[in-house]
Amino acid sequence: MSSYTKELSPLGQMLADFVDHTPGAVASVLVTSDGLVDEFHGLPEEGADTLAAAVSGIASLANGVFRDAPGEVQQSVVEHDSGTLFVMRAKVPPQVKSKVGSLLAVLTNETADAGVVGYAMLQWIDRMHEHLLNPVRTAPRPAQ
Repeated sequence: MSSYTKELSPLGQMLADFVDHTPGAVASVLVTSDGLVDEFHGLPEEGADTLAAAVSGIASLANGVFRDAPGEVQQSVVEHDSGTLFVMRAKVPPQVKSKVGSLLAVLTNETADAGVVGYAMLQWIDRMHEHLLNPVRTAPRPAQ
C-alpha cells in the first residue's frame, strides 16, 4: 500500500493492484501528458510529484529527439544500478482530437525482468485505456 494514506479511487486501486502483482515493480505513477499526478502507488505524495515531473520531462525530451518524425514516442526506459524506470504512453486514436493520453511510469528494483514489466504495462494500459485519456487543456483567454 502507498505510504500516502488516502481513499483510493477505482483507477488508483487498479494501479495499486498492478504494482503489487507485477514482479519487481516497487512504485508507479499515472501522469497526465502535462506532468500532473493522476494516481500513484508505492511512494509518498512528494515522491509522486517529483517522479511525475521527471516522467513528463523524459517524455518531452524523447519526443524532441524525433521531432521531425510523425507520431509520438510510445515508451522510454531509464536503467539505473538500483532498478529501472519504464514510461509508457496511452495512445489516443487519431480521430479523437479533444483528448491526450496519460503516461504510465513504473519504478522497479534491480531484479525485475524488463520483458515482464513491459508486457504487464501494455496489458494494463489496454485494459484501462478509456480511463487514461484526458481532455486537452487550453490556456484561458484574457478578458476583453
